[in-house]
Amino acid sequence: MAFGFPSSFLHGLPLNNLSKNKFIFKAIEISKKLNWQLIEINKKEITFETVNSQNTWNEKIHITIETEAAYFISSSNGNQIYDKGRNKKNIEAFLELFYEADSQNENLEFSENLLSEYITTLKNNILNQNTEAIKTTRFYSFFSIFIPTKNYFITPILINLNILIFILMGLSGVNIFIPEIQEIIDWGGNYGPLTTENEWWRLLSSCFIHFGIIHLFMNCISLAYIGLLLEPYMEKWQLLTTYLFCGILASITSLYWNDNLVSAGASGAIFGLCGILIIFVLFKKLDEKLNSNLLLPLISLISINLLSGYKDGIDGAAHIGGFLSGILFGIILALLDGQRKKAIIAIYSVSIPLIIALSIICRNSKMYIYQTMEYENRMQDFVDMEKMALEAYGSSSSKEQMLYMIKDRGIYYWEENIKLIKELDKLYLPEKIHINNKNLIEYCKLRTELYELAYNKLNENTDKYDSKIGYLNSEITKIMTVIKNNSTQEF
Repeated sequence: MAFGFPSSFLHGLPLNNLSKNKFIFKAIEISKKLNWQLIEINKKEITFETVNSQNTWNEKIHITIETEAAYFISSSNGNQIYDKGRNKKNIEAFLELFYEADSQNENLEFSENLLSEYITTLKNNILNQNTEAIKTTRFYSFFSIFIPTKNYFITPILINLNILIFILMGLSGVNIFIPEIQEIIDWGGNYGPLTTENEWWRLLSSCFIHFGIIHLFMNCISLAYIGLLLEPYMEKWQLLTTYLFCGILASITSLYWNDNLVSAGASGAIFGLCGILIIFVLFKKLDEKLNSNLLLPLISLISINLLSGYKDGIDGAAHIGGFLSGILFGIILALLDGQRKKAIIAIYSVSIPLIIALSIICRNSKMYIYQTMEYENRMQDFVDMEKMALEAYGSSSSKEQMLYMIKDRGIYYWEENIKLIKELDKLYLPEKIHINNKNLIEYCKLRTELYELAYNKLNENTDKYDSKIGYLNSEITKIMTVIKNNSTQEF
């Protein structure tokens, strides 16, 4: 067997005075017996492709014809890491028929003109084949997943965008294997208490955020294969629009079904494309070979994934929402096949009102509980550290002790309080508490600056900082008044 990326097998065949013309005719006849598809031909090279079966898996057989020998290379498509001996068997099958060829052809002579006419006829036959049958259904290398081509354009752009966002997350400090839930929320994860508080952009942003590199890899591979099958049969705008709308509707479904689950990932949108693909198969919009081979595996794959969605940690609601959205869009596209403008109007006319209506229903049907209890409990830490910071100022008699207390106790605890408030501000809280948190952070920053000036004044034994210290004391009094007034209001 052969290994490689892609794997391949090479062989040379001496022609033993057999003319190049005869060899070409012979090779064409043998390919018909082997059920190989002719892809390309000229007077020096022939390329065939095997049919997907138990013993072959869409390998390409390229034959280069020289004066004294023909050179074969059978190559696997980019999906195969090793070929299980398929490429070698392809060449052996050809050679067996080659040596068994009828002797009656040995005396045939073919002129250059006849050969040219024959090759022209074969080329025309290739060009006249049903265009659906020659659309790409596999990758020729792993890296081709990321490269836009004519019939595979939008999908790699979406894949690359997902990867780019994940790289930016990693560079910002997010754990690329097991990110924290709060980090997912910060980057745009779909979280009910925040999404329904006028952060509706999370319905879309969450479709490009992933829970680690494995989650990203699985979704990108799935998207690549579904997109590869669908894109040749859809216009670019159709794939992009339906992908985004399926993702948004999947997010809304997750929002309605789950109370406190943080949802992220492209799987909802990918399930939407699966729904479209199933409808295209049922309406026989794909190549006949694809129609017959895809339906059962697709239904099985989707069923397994939908059933697995009931496990903890898997957002099955998003999968179902995306899939049903894809079914709807697939029916629209299938019924309006070839009517581009009507299809555009229909997609938008259905999607936008549906998204708005479901968002309103979702918001009105959900009642999220504010995390005020946790906030109040942890605010006791703020009070304790504030007390220790205030006691550090002016609590020692000697200069050295005073400098130590101001810097290593006072300033330290004010900075710790700033970190604490920033962390608490990430909780789901009433808007007024979020506003008050900003005031508390400002208060701590003013205190920190005041302590730094007091430290410099004492250390340098100077009064040049007095005016600035007086100003800061005035600002601290003002911000404390604002905080006190806000705290007396009922949240």
